[in-house]
Amino acid sequence: MKVSRSLLNKIDLLVVFIFELLFLGLAVWAVEIGDMGRFYTVLVSMAVILVPLVFEKALKIVLPFGVKSLISMSLFLHIAGGVMRWYWSPTFPLYNQVAHFVSGMAVGLIIFVFFIFLDAYGIRFKRSTILVSIFLLMAFFGGLWKIGEVSSDVFFHTYYNDGLSNLIACDFSHTIGSIAAVTVSWLYFLSIPEGKGLYYLLRPLKEK
Repeated sequence: MKVSRSLLNKIDLLVVFIFELLFLGLAVWAVEIGDMGRFYTVLVSMAVILVPLVFEKALKIVLPFGVKSLISMSLFLHIAGGVMRWYWSPTFPLYNQVAHFVSGMAVGLIIFVFFIFLDAYGIRFKRSTILVSIFLLMAFFGGLWKIGEVSSDVFFHTYYNDGLSNLIACDFSHTIGSIAAVTVSWLYFLSIPEGKGLYYLLRPLKEK
């Protein structure tokens, strides 16, 4: 049985709401341990995950299912990893890799949405070009992220980068996340009816 877009959107919104509550818990814990730098980061993240909802409301559109959820999850995993010290906990040896996989997929879908908006303004690309661009842009952003982590370790004495093995593992996870984003984007292409443009994916929900 085909699941309605309305139900999928409600699930997306529910996930965002749950992560907002989890972020509140992180904020309280950050204050408790005196980590005010990450406390403010939590507050910024709580605002950022609401941005897609603002865009939807202002433009009267609905983003493809999973975009809002993955943005929320990606931000939470990265922020929680620092606040809760899960990045460095032996209890979660693959935590960093999971966070990079999710962020790779989330940012990949954000790039996909960017191409959808370009389509709405008459700037159209071949589907193959969009899919390849998502992968290449993610490789570029992944490189920037690692540069940021290394720079933070050097200038702010953090411990995000744990040597060459960590770098390779994170790049691998990031790449797999990028491939997942490309796969999901391709599946969305298949859902577009014949004769409709890419912007069809942002159509508003129909009242029934």
